[in-house]
Amino acid sequence: MLSSMTGFGKGEGRINDMDVVIEVKSVNSRYLEIFVALPKFLTFLEEPVRKHIREHLQRGNIHCYINVIGGNSIPASYKVNTSLLKSFIATVREIAEVTQIEPQVSMQDLLTQPELLSLEENTIDRDELEKQLLIILDKALSELHEMEVKEGDYISRIFLDRLQSIEDQIGTITHLQKENVQKHINTMRARITGLLNDELNEASFHQEVLQMADKLDISEEIDRFNSHIHQFSTYLKSQTPVGKRLNFLLQEMNREVTTMGNKASDSKISQFVVEIKNELETIREQVQNIQ
Repeated sequence: MLSSMTGFGKGEGRINDMDVVIEVKSVNSRYLEIFVALPKFLTFLEEPVRKHIREHLQRGNIHCYINVIGGNSIPASYKVNTSLLKSFIATVREIAEVTQIEPQVSMQDLLTQPELLSLEENTIDRDELEKQLLIILDKALSELHEMEVKEGDYISRIFLDRLQSIEDQIGTITHLQKENVQKHINTMRARITGLLNDELNEASFHQEVLQMADKLDISEEIDRFNSHIHQFSTYLKSQTPVGKRLNFLLQEMNREVTTMGNKASDSKISQFVVEIKNELETIREQVQNIQ
């Protein structure tokens, strides 16, 4: 079963008094590249999130967005020292009575008194938060996987159609090759006879024919190409990532069909070689999306 590298997944949940939404997007890449965006107060979870994603995905350009609404999304908050504030105001009034100066205390005067405000960090159970967050991440990854499998199934059907077309054309090339060798033999006989303007030395001619037939023979290339097609079809049923293997097979298939065209020296075969290369290129473009 093929799995695409293109997909989207979303997971939602609630942790304590926080609403958490995690979105995971994936596009094709030769390697596994992970980008994580999350609130500043959760930066300590970036590496656990990366690790968790690596355990589920092998290839792809992955973007993970973690959004948090409500709760302790603020890492720290100010707390007013109420008793000290009351004491401060009482002291100001006492000074006013003694000095007969009308008290004028502004907000700025209060805020410049560092003892009146204290900065307290919000407490977070990091282990529990990580555990709950990864559960939500699993929901997003599960949805992503479902989409990737559906896309992989669609691509697999494209591959099977293209491979059938290629097999049909290889079959035609095999048939044309039988005629091709005899055609070259007849052409050679006519040219040599014309040049000698006499009877042809059959022994020498037979030796030349053997050498020419060997040069024109593409049966080994056809056999290897058909073997690659069979292996490609087998990989389509694999439960493990096969994108890199498929890409390698396509390179080998392209090399074999190129050799066929070069050795055959036949215009009809060359036309089918071009068509097969076009089919292989179409498959190659789709393979880039396979894990």
